[in-house]
Amino acid sequence: MLLLFLMGVFFFHGALTSLLATWTKAVLALFGTYYLYLGLGAVLLMTVLAFLPFGKIKLGTEKPEFGWLSWIAMLYSTGMGGGLMLRAVQEPAFYFQNPPREFDIAPKTFALEYTFFHWGFTPWAFYGLMALIVSYNLNIKGGSALSSSALLGKLDHPWLAAFLDLLTVLCTLFGVVAGVGLGSRQLMEAISYWTGAQFSTDLVILPIFLVSAIAMLSAYFGVRRGISFLSNLNIAGATILLLFAWIVGASGDAIIYFFTGFGAYLLDFLPMSLNIGDAKVEPEFLKDWTYFYWAFWLSWAPFTGVFIARISKGRTIRELILGTLFIPALGTFFWFAVFGTNGMALLESGAANGTVFSSIYSSLFNYFSHFPFPQLSSLLVTVLVSTFLITSIDSAIFVLSIFSDEGKTEPRPRIRIFWGVSIFVFTSLLVWLGKDELLESVSNLLILFALPFSFVLIFLTFQFIRMLTKKS
Repeated sequence: MLLLFLMGVFFFHGALTSLLATWTKAVLALFGTYYLYLGLGAVLLMTVLAFLPFGKIKLGTEKPEFGWLSWIAMLYSTGMGGGLMLRAVQEPAFYFQNPPREFDIAPKTFALEYTFFHWGFTPWAFYGLMALIVSYNLNIKGGSALSSSALLGKLDHPWLAAFLDLLTVLCTLFGVVAGVGLGSRQLMEAISYWTGAQFSTDLVILPIFLVSAIAMLSAYFGVRRGISFLSNLNIAGATILLLFAWIVGASGDAIIYFFTGFGAYLLDFLPMSLNIGDAKVEPEFLKDWTYFYWAFWLSWAPFTGVFIARISKGRTIRELILGTLFIPALGTFFWFAVFGTNGMALLESGAANGTVFSSIYSSLFNYFSHFPFPQLSSLLVTVLVSTFLITSIDSAIFVLSIFSDEGKTEPRPRIRIFWGVSIFVFTSLLVWLGKDELLESVSNLLILFALPFSFVLIFLTFQFIRMLTKKS
């Protein structure tokens, strides 16, 4: 299927790009409201399960393999670490300058409210729900990490099982390819910032090679020796960067807007999730932002969910839910509150012009240029972009290897190498053949695959609840 896609790119570049864009637009228009209901349902279900007696069920008989800090670090690094670097300043600044609807609260609070909405409970509910289903099947029912195993159990439906597992593999692969392409572009922006030189888009292949090679080594060494180590490094570096931005910026304002933004988000969560009442926004905004995000998070749920399940053995259902739904969301909110509040203050005072934060690739570098020690902070940003990208790729390699090795939680090393090389080759060819347009096409393809997977997730959820209630 990958070869067919590349052949289509090579021979029918313009037609394929246009067709995928048209299909994506149609899917988001037809199923956008469905995505909203699905997202809200996932959050509500996870919250209810956490506080019901089911929450005490332990996912496996052993003690947890990883401590809380390492566990949370891997959740962050795999789930959305790279995205937080891309959007830290750009997204709050966009809502501040282009509010999607009328509001009666402070503009900064409103901008953070919408940022929290897109990066908060809903994406983590998708991830956590998939993780919970796979972990229950893996550690309690004695099945494998494959989607087909969780859905079909011991029933013999080889064609259906093959379709389910292929869909999961493709969602994972296109998701990581899109992430590698975007993250590599940000790395090139970092190099341009340091050298002052402008580089050809084709040279993005160099950082793709570098991060793919390191990620392959990390996946080869496994979760404990490779992925866990890099994830801990990520969180340590991100914490230093966050504290620095908080201290040198308007630290008091960041705290205030964290709480006011979080309060507004909680107050408006239901109407925003359903796009009703005073929280209703125009369809174009939903298609460009909310529908796109929900589809994107859904498409990442297969591999993040399976990876979270792999590292969560020995924890209770309640621990898994609280650890995936609430703790990462609160950390994300504080991240955006610090960078977003300071970025919006620069725009408000006129210290930064209106377009300085418009690019997801360069906004964070432009942000630190307004504060002390810009070279040092930008160096840390460059390192973190690299390491977050590596940890997303290495966990994807690991999960793809699980899918390709009959669902074994410790897949064979040669399969891990195969996927590491495949991700590098596929991403490099896409960048070389079609540059930014093609990366956008991969994102569109990802959204298209998210739709059938969303139906699979619904069936998996019903199967999981049935098993859960039968056990009780």
